Amino acid sequence: MEEGREDRKRAGGCDRQAIDDLLSGTFNSILRIEERSLDNRLTSGLTITEVHTIVAVGLYERNPMNVVAARLSVTTATLTTAVGKLERKGFIERTRAADDRRKVLLSLTKKGRLVYRAHSLFHRQMVDEALEGLTDEEERVFTEALIKVKAFFDERA
Repeated sequence: MEEGREDRKRAGGCDRQAIDDLLSGTFNSILRIEERSLDNRLTSGLTITEVHTIVAVGLYERNPMNVVAARLSVTTATLTTAVGKLERKGFIERTRAADDRRKVLLSLTKKGRLVYRAHSLFHRQMVDEALEGLTDEEERVFTEALIKVKAFFDERA
């Protein structure tokens, strides 16, 4: 038997440790790039988590707290704290629903919408650059593989 094979089971001819390194490395690289993208006048003073909270609220939506919390996979209590900070910074507004005054609705201010758009642009450019140089077939195969990998992680989240 090949030396060390027990520790490096192969998947379709690919070393599983190499796949683990690629997944972890890619995730960490995306986070670092995203953090650097926050170094601009629109997002100054915001954390990645705060930017993702802004994105979860939605561009022109008025969403209840529980909907936004579900999008972020956090509790409503955790979201309440985050929203308080973003409201003080001028990115999010809280209002009461007209039909049920107990329901708190979240929406973005103009400042929040600018951050939302800047973050969306960052992601569009990142994907465009990452796929640059791939053939249509390579892009299709890559997409199908990512769908399967994401489904695996979503099941365990």
